[in-house]
Amino acid sequence: MTFKEKLQMEHPELIDEEGYCEDCPEDYGYEVNSVCIERADGCRVCWDRVIPGTEDKEMTKAELKDGMICELRNGSLYIWLNGMPRSFSGHLTGIGMDLKNEDGYKEFDIINVYKTDGKALNKMLDRENLTLIWERKEPKEMTLEDIERELGYPVRIVSAEGQEA
Repeated sequence: MTFKEKLQMEHPELIDEEGYCEDCPEDYGYEVNSVCIERADGCRVCWDRVIPGTEDKEMTKAELKDGMICELRNGSLYIWLNGMPRSFSGHLTGIGMDLKNEDGYKEFDIINVYKTDGKALNKMLDRENLTLIWERKEPKEMTLEDIERELGYPVRIVSAEGQEA
């Protein structure tokens, strides 16, 4: 989680239209154990840094709290309530500790978790009221040609010992 993401979660009223804070709110504890970067472009560089200890952490079922919004791989949104994802038309069972479907149905894996600002139940699942707090990080499948295209130059795959793989 970045400092900006934490600020968006905890103090959305401090965020401008571009998703940044106008002032460094050290009063809110965002610079604990790190040093603010004083630059001409302001806090943008500072706030995009990852908070130490939050790097690509996998969320578990035990960390889900009532009121969090869960997005499934199939795009459906559910509210976490009383230990399971629920929607207006039903509920979802078989979610494992890793937030994946225990029966192997990938479309029912939880891939994103949000905080909602919706006040009424029918507004809690509206995407404009959601703030992302966790996202499943999955490896991107690429061919050698895809990698070369992304990098803009040819590559040769070698092992850690420097030998061609």
